[in-house]
Amino acid sequence: MKNNQYCYLKKVPSNRIMSALAITSLLLIVSGCDSTIKESNPTDTVANTASNPDNTPKNNSDYKAVSKDGFIAADDSASTSNGVMQVINANNQFAVDMYQQINEQPDQADKNVFFSPYSLSTAMAMLYAAAEGETKQQIQKTFHYPSMDTLNPNSAALYNQFNKPNPDYKLATVNDLWMQQGLTPNKAYVDTVQRYYGGQVTNLNFKGSPDPSRLIINKKIAQHTNQLIPELLPKGSIPSSVVAVLTNAVYFKGDWKMPFEANSTFEQPFHPLTGTPSDIKMMNMQADFGYSEDKQVQVVQLPYKGDDLSMLVILPKSKDKAAMEQLVQDLSADKIKQWNKDLVTQEVNLYLPKFKLAERYDMKSLLSAMGMPSAFQDKATFKLFDQPLPIKINDVYHQAVVIVDEKGTEAAAATAIVATEASAPIDQPVEFKADHPFVFLIKDNKTDAILFLGQVNKP
Repeated sequence: MKNNQYCYLKKVPSNRIMSALAITSLLLIVSGCDSTIKESNPTDTVANTASNPDNTPKNNSDYKAVSKDGFIAADDSASTSNGVMQVINANNQFAVDMYQQINEQPDQADKNVFFSPYSLSTAMAMLYAAAEGETKQQIQKTFHYPSMDTLNPNSAALYNQFNKPNPDYKLATVNDLWMQQGLTPNKAYVDTVQRYYGGQVTNLNFKGSPDPSRLIINKKIAQHTNQLIPELLPKGSIPSSVVAVLTNAVYFKGDWKMPFEANSTFEQPFHPLTGTPSDIKMMNMQADFGYSEDKQVQVVQLPYKGDDLSMLVILPKSKDKAAMEQLVQDLSADKIKQWNKDLVTQEVNLYLPKFKLAERYDMKSLLSAMGMPSAFQDKATFKLFDQPLPIKINDVYHQAVVIVDEKGTEAAAATAIVATEASAPIDQPVEFKADHPFVFLIKDNKTDAILFLGQVNKP
């Protein structure tokens, strides 16, 4: 399979779309010292693998995917609307759990937050297919996964939907399984990764050439994120004991349905949680948006061109630090769902900062604290190979980048707007001034799946 998503990405005129989001997560799996690990053939080097531009798997599965318009679709034949919602609910609940876990970190005070729950959940789902025993139970509880026969085909349905070419925006997700050459993969496991996650399987010589392997993986991630994440794996991140690496990349780029006028952007003070205000570039527009509010927050939905994706911005009414802390504490998947339901078309005088966030997280410690420590310990149980290898997760790398400006980011509001009692008179514009820290998420409007979740403390 060729890099189809990257080919689509290259077709997007860079001068037309100024705002971009990219994110990728990666799982490193290592084995303990085990005499059953076969020595790699010294002539079968990473360079030989890299010379195959299509990264064609070597007959690791009998599954024959059907190519349509250059895209190899995952097998969603057993998916149902109820099953898709179960996968989305799991993703959104994990999104909130991870957001709260990040905010609980002692070194997180006043830092920005940005990550992709979808990327993390998808990458872990590929590994979950090989988990057994206590390891599997802990991963299931942390990620809220439904049963495997529900998770796999309905994850495939989302994968196919998100990769569907669209003239209004670019959204693509790519899964890869990189395996140590010379070992015999578990056929059923590899079949699952290819069949339901569109995973490309590539053999690399981690044992003999760990750093060249790292460079090959980084190069592909960089391609699929339009070079926004050029080095996901830092030097030294691939020890020679690695037997497999699973990667997921999500890339989004698009225009606002209603772009801001550049001449309406001015320097205005932004009030951080602590410290003195500083001047930032604040965009402004008065127009009809999906809007709701309660006693604590204002919520506005910014649609992207095409109305399939949107950004939801949640702003505490008070600038006090305690107000943001309360929002973090009270945030839940049900609350987000309710905000979506309560949106009503309202004229809004919107002020939103231009911002760029680039965040990287130690997911090993975060996920361990959230309830799956055994996956990172020697007692972990994963069956990726036919050989009886003791395998555990060595590390999880996650990096996310977002750029927001006058041109946009693409999403949808129309289908999410529900007529309900408005808290402000319809004929009066309400002011939404994000001049202090706020939460935002980017979601698929058809399913309300949260693709990206962040908090802007310092634009």
